[in-house]
Amino acid sequence: MPRTPEQREADDALTTAIETVWDAYLELDDDNDPGLLTDYMVIAVRRGYAEDGDPWAQVWRFTRDDSVPEHIQLGLLEQTRTWLTRPDFVVVDDEE
Repeated sequence: MPRTPEQREADDALTTAIETVWDAYLELDDDNDPGLLTDYMVIAVRRGYAEDGDPWAQVWRFTRDDSVPEHIQLGLLEQTRTWLTRPDFVVVDDEE
């Protein structure tokens, strides 16, 4: 099903926001090539309360233009999981 104009506009805004955040955190020098943003997946959680006071949560993912294949999404998740769970490396400088 084709995306609505509102979805296309939201996807463009999300891509711009990711580029902006990437640039702010990466702090590349002018001489460095930042490359091309090709794929992304944003995972978000919304929380609220039902009328009876019970809490609820909704988890959703958004991908670039709603078109990142699942095998790419799984790769992004696995790469992030590995990065988040890898042991910290301790560098010992014996020369000091």
